[in-house]
Amino acid sequence: MDIAALRLANQRIGTFATAADAVRSLGAVQAQDYGQSLWALGLRTTAGLSADVEEELRSGRIVRTWLLRGTIHYAPAEDVRWMLDLVGARHLAKLTPRAWQYHRMTPELMSLARNTFVAALSGGGCLTRREMVELLARAGIPDDHRQSYFTFIHLAHEGLVVPGPPRGRDQTFVLLEEWAPHQRRLDGDEALSVLAQRFFTSHGPATVADFANWAGIGLRQAARGLHPVRGELVRDTFDGREYWLPPDLGPATGTHLLPAYDELLIGYRDRVAHFTRYGEIPISTYNGMFHATIIEDGQVAGLWKRVVKKTSVDVELRPLPGFDVHGLAEHTRRFAEFLGLPVRTVVRAAPEAGSSKVSWRSRT
Repeated sequence: MDIAALRLANQRIGTFATAADAVRSLGAVQAQDYGQSLWALGLRTTAGLSADVEEELRSGRIVRTWLLRGTIHYAPAEDVRWMLDLVGARHLAKLTPRAWQYHRMTPELMSLARNTFVAALSGGGCLTRREMVELLARAGIPDDHRQSYFTFIHLAHEGLVVPGPPRGRDQTFVLLEEWAPHQRRLDGDEALSVLAQRFFTSHGPATVADFANWAGIGLRQAARGLHPVRGELVRDTFDGREYWLPPDLGPATGTHLLPAYDELLIGYRDRVAHFTRYGEIPISTYNGMFHATIIEDGQVAGLWKRVVKKTSVDVELRPLPGFDVHGLAEHTRRFAEFLGLPVRTVVRAAPEAGSSKVSWRSRT
């Protein structure tokens, strides 16, 4: 079983009509790096441009907020509430007394922040991050110990606020109940099974441990979510591990420029299947910041980054030995089309596999 090539096929790069369709199929898409995440959605559409993806965000078809694993994800607008109900309390519980103390916050101050935001945002209000920080300061909550960051995460996991439509380059916040009022209501077990169904049908072949890692839940909870949808999937055993995938899935080929934190790599507990052709390369820093990757048939073939200039973009490729960069010509053309700017390709030496402090094949 060629796990990497099958996963590549399941990601359906270049097949969706809209970014919202891609998000709905994948279940959720990691999105803490805004610029990178736009390409994560755009590359999965047939011809979508950066402006098209941003318009879907402005219109509220897709919501970007703190969800799985406590980090920012895109999710279908109608699914945010049940996802938060499923995982939000778990992440709030991780905000330890020490974290509260470090950020100089108390339950009383959080209640003040909550009431302040409701008053300011009700009736269609939309404020930038800076305006929200100033609002907190006027209410008596300074930002000298990153109180705003702690507050935004807490109230987002509660389901009170979510990032709203971008205002230029500034992030904004809105009330979830006003920005995405038509929420699906799913109970715990039904929510688990829906999330499992979306994960395995878009990320398989994958293990229960992969699902638990992707969703940020425990193994028992992950197994409980898989159980009702097992009949829709195919079970296969490889190298002593049990994998689940949709039926009739065949391997994919092709070379791609994937953004940092892309679902093809970030969504798995163990990524060893993606390093069998060219060997290891540091796809992440020691503190978990992921790099953009060059992919061939699902295999990591190097790293890349974009350098944006006034009227053009440089694509700096760092391929591993043996990879033919000429195979990226079509995908580079698609990237230029997505940005609406001419692209110049620059090839540089790949970083050494031994230059990092952790293993890049498995979860960091």
